[in-house]
Amino acid sequence: MQNVQSGTWDPVEILRSYGKKTLKAHEATNCLTEVMMGDAEDWALTTNKFGPLAGVPVSLKDTLSVKGYDTSIGFSAWTGNPKETESAIVRLLRDAGAVPFVKTTIPITLLSFESQSAVFGVTKNPHVPTHTPGGSSGGEAALLALGGSRVGIGSDVAGSVRVPAHFSGVYTIRCSTGRFPRTGGGTSIPGQEGVPPVYSPMTKTLDDLETLWKAIVSMNPWEYDHSVINYFGVQHGRWRVH
Repeated sequence: MQNVQSGTWDPVEILRSYGKKTLKAHEATNCLTEVMMGDAEDWALTTNKFGPLAGVPVSLKDTLSVKGYDTSIGFSAWTGNPKETESAIVRLLRDAGAVPFVKTTIPITLLSFESQSAVFGVTKNPHVPTHTPGGSSGGEAALLALGGSRVGIGSDVAGSVRVPAHFSGVYTIRCSTGRFPRTGGGTSIPGQEGVPPVYSPMTKTLDDLETLWKAIVSMNPWEYDHSVINYFGVQHGRWRVH
């Protein structure tokens, strides 16, 4: 980010470098659902070069909505219906200077520790092709493990970032409910609030995980999604529990 902020690095060149690695990762594992490179280059030209994620390419689990692209989560009936709006956390990432460039595979319905669907086929483990990368954020984990992306966003109800991080050898942390924006995406179980799904960071390294977490928190995520707790307000006494 610092090199983009100082003008030393060009966000478009960074994006193209990761794009080449991403295609190799997809060839090895079948980890992508949407390749947005054409639009992403335009987004990189106008990105916020002073944001906490200035010029950083970010990969997204297929459940996240990006305007103009499908969010099918493996349902054939949901293909060919590009979204007209974007998930709250996608809007936050854009404002922070990040550049969404690909979406990654999931199992149909999301409720599986593998990543397979009739729409996208089988995603392979990045280290052992005969095994699974985990699920439901399996494509995201496989892409990160092979260096096709440094930072990404997955989602978790009952292990959907934790299992693939373990199976593929990347880093993640499951957010508590109310930490990160979660509205505006696709789901196979609308209205399920017993264990609310949470979007969570996934990264290639532990340092990247800390950087991505701090960057998202610094953007006041409660301003993007009503479900996010203003924990700065709680911390400073502006919110009080009686």
